[in-house]
Amino acid sequence: MKKRRMFSAILAGAVLAIGGLLVLQTIWFRSAYAVEEQQFDNKVNVAIRALTDDLLKAEGDSTSVIKPILKKATNAYYVDFKHALSYHVLDSLLRKNFVRHEVNLPFELTIYGMQPGSIVLGNYYSDGATSKNNATCGSRALPASTPMDFMITFPGKRADIVSGMKFWILSAIVFLVVLSLFAFLVIDLMKQKKLSEIKTDLMNNITHELQTPIANISIASEVLRTGAGRMDEQKSLHYANIIYEENRRLKFQVEQVLQAALFEKGQISLIKTEVDVHALVEEVIRNFQLRIQHRHGQLNCRLEAAKPVVLADAFHLANIFYSLLDNADKYSPDKPDIVITTTNTLSGILIAIADKGIGIRRDVQRYIFDKFYRAGTGNVHNVRGYGLGLTYVQKIVQAHQGKISLTSEPHQGSRFELYFETC
Repeated sequence: MKKRRMFSAILAGAVLAIGGLLVLQTIWFRSAYAVEEQQFDNKVNVAIRALTDDLLKAEGDSTSVIKPILKKATNAYYVDFKHALSYHVLDSLLRKNFVRHEVNLPFELTIYGMQPGSIVLGNYYSDGATSKNNATCGSRALPASTPMDFMITFPGKRADIVSGMKFWILSAIVFLVVLSLFAFLVIDLMKQKKLSEIKTDLMNNITHELQTPIANISIASEVLRTGAGRMDEQKSLHYANIIYEENRRLKFQVEQVLQAALFEKGQISLIKTEVDVHALVEEVIRNFQLRIQHRHGQLNCRLEAAKPVVLADAFHLANIFYSLLDNADKYSPDKPDIVITTTNTLSGILIAIADKGIGIRRDVQRYIFDKFYRAGTGNVHNVRGYGLGLTYVQKIVQAHQGKISLTSEPHQGSRFELYFETC
């Protein structure tokens, strides 16, 4: 418990540290962008202010004062000029001042009349301040002696600022790579820790599960041995049935572990023959009935399929039924009430095994086929197992190109449905 708390504390500290670095990286990046944007704004403002001064001087006006430049958008600068403009003079002075102040981005120049929103002229300078290809713009005349405003827009401003932050972008990429590797290591470490805990639980479960049938077989055989010749036939048969049932249970448990290992290695092979599902179900029920009767429960079947023959491995198919019946019995805290039904569909057979046990919560139903997973059992503490049964069932069903589904509600029981194609 102490090691688990220490591991959780270290993991939480590492996650907080990485989260703090991620926040700092974001703040630094935004600050760097803001600084670059402010520097660009300052250059543009100085250039436009120098432009307006030169325009007034060109018109012979040395007394007027131009209002502060308005920033209509992050990339648009509006000049409330209120003076007559000559396009040739504006074009020449605009280029000269942008070159002087190193403003080299492509820009749009829009000239407005005094009526709100009235555009007199709009041009796009594709090569920035150094463009020479604007002859068509120069041929357009502006109204003489008419007060006008103008606005300069830089469509590529944001992209230019970001491209100038290569060091910050590179550092952010490196940080994200390191963060991704750290996240991968943390997830892998948690998986390894969980796997270690699962293996410990599995060993404990295997020890308990194998000891129980061995102990029962030992006791029953000892009674038969010591009571030989003095015990009546009914008692002898009772103890012989105990040995048979516990031996079958032991064999099934060992088989589960072995089959899980074979599935892990991909070495499982099926010997398919034509199998009568009804006959196989009845055989499994005969072998399982003693266990149900011992708990004063009932195991009923309604075999209604008109075509019960499938192409399957009889051994593995029998193990599927036994595994599902075993779960139905274990997770029925009171007297087991289990029903097996078969019906035909258009192209196959549907086999349902339903119980009235504790059921399975919806939020964990998607995990029940995972290897070693065992759903919580509420107040039922005596339910043991490896967490391999349903994994084995699903693998075998899929190996037969079949389907398995579950319908369950807490305290209302569970219903497993198996579908196989018929011959």
